Amino acid sequence: MPRRTPKLESESRPAGAPGPLPFGLSRGPGQRIELVFALRNGGMLAVTHDLGTPVTAETLDRYCAELREAVAAGKDWWQFADSWGGTGQRAFLQLSEVIGFTARPAR
Repeated sequence: MPRRTPKLESESRPAGAPGPLPFGLSRGPGQRIELVFALRNGGMLAVTHDLGTPVTAETLDRYCAELREAVAAGKDWWQFADSWGGTGQRAFLQLSEVIGFTARPAR
């Protein structure tokens, strides 16, 4: 019995032509970062935050330095909010409960 392989459907536009991007991909530099917090109780909290400006190494370093200072002071609540077009996530965190965090540009 001959083996049948599925046939791929061809696109109606030429390869490399501009068109809609797949969900979750963007054309320009993103404005969102992903943060993961390690908490005193042993838990982890992952949040996505929209900085409102393009994420570069410099802006990420500056944001992390500000967040490190706030965690060291440990008396504030911070709000993290992703864009409505992203996940729409809102998170509120008591910084006295944080023992560490990681940060990276959101993909």
